[in-house]
Amino acid sequence: MVLLLCISGPGSAQQIQSRAWIATTTPAVERLGAQLQASPNPLPTNLSWDTLSELQRLELLGIQTQMFSPPRTARALALLSVAMNDSLYLLRKYPEAEPNVVVAYAAQEVMLYLHPTFPNLKDAIRQTTANIYAQASSAGFAERNLRLSREIGRQIGLQVVAWGRRDGAARQVIPTYPAPAPGVWVLPLGRPAAEPGWGNVTPIGVTPAELARSSPPPAWNSPEFERERTLFWAEQQKLDDYGQQIAEKWAGDPGTVTPAGLWQEAAVEILRKREYQAADAVAILAALNVAMHNSFIACWRDKFIYYTARPDQWVATFDKHWRPYLPTPRFPAYPSGHSSVSGAAATILTAFFPGEAKTWDNMAKEASYSRIIAGIHWFFDGSGGLDLGERVAKQVLEILQKP
Repeated sequence: MVLLLCISGPGSAQQIQSRAWIATTTPAVERLGAQLQASPNPLPTNLSWDTLSELQRLELLGIQTQMFSPPRTARALALLSVAMNDSLYLLRKYPEAEPNVVVAYAAQEVMLYLHPTFPNLKDAIRQTTANIYAQASSAGFAERNLRLSREIGRQIGLQVVAWGRRDGAARQVIPTYPAPAPGVWVLPLGRPAAEPGWGNVTPIGVTPAELARSSPPPAWNSPEFERERTLFWAEQQKLDDYGQQIAEKWAGDPGTVTPAGLWQEAAVEILRKREYQAADAVAILAALNVAMHNSFIACWRDKFIYYTARPDQWVATFDKHWRPYLPTPRFPAYPSGHSSVSGAAATILTAFFPGEAKTWDNMAKEASYSRIIAGIHWFFDGSGGLDLGERVAKQVLEILQKP
């Protein structure tokens, strides 16, 4: 089931579709919804930007403090935005519910699940939801309906948590590495691969078999890869202050909001600038975060299929002293994760804001290039990642258009 949203504003898409990505109207939700009572003097109620912003702030704080990896950040943002989106979507049947309370308590369940060992954050989350409840009560919202709204939100959040517990993100995977050979990625001694099983995580909205795949990279001994090595080395000789600034801008290491967080911040900025309703913003952010999450899964799956060597392995054969500007990540090169998530994000945001298509495209290309000038990716890692992310995002957009 999908719900058509008419969203207006300069440069916005014509019409977009909203849908529930994970949650459904379960018997428990139906029982709670049936107990809501119509008020003789109903209060005007919409999701507020204060609610949305505070919930996002808390999640990004948890992501940074607990040093989530880029793929885990994308998953966390996807689960949170899906919980908020699905709450609002399911509430179309229950207009007597208070949306801020429903969304807050759905988000609370998800964030407590994502950060089980962070007591200070958990306290802050609980206090935030309690404050949102108290604000609705002070505004005169019926206490009975507030209690029911809280429980509806919890039920929706628990559905998203149940999905997360089954998606494979907690599964430990020990990959089988290919035999050493020229052009084959080699795991640094004494350092485990980062998230080697992430390609087995269940994507949202599509089956693993349906998820888009990368085109194969060129063979190491091919003329194409020979040209690639020449181009890469020539680019390294151009590294200057500007290149370093680009590399640092998009570094997105654990301890930051990572690339997915940077793209979400860009989306929120234009949504606030265009004065979108918070509920409409949630629908867009859900599509954005689902696409970014799925793109990381597709990217990691293909990294551990092709096992493409990183540039530093090749450079070490003729220059023992060279080091990339940024540390080389602990996973194979092709395709680039930054490029994949950026290709997905740019495609989603272009669909919703076509008037800014050039801005999104430039951002994605800059993010992709940042990894090349930093010395940790080949050019075709970037182009292949951008293409993969675009195709993953198009799958998400196609789902939104389904009746």
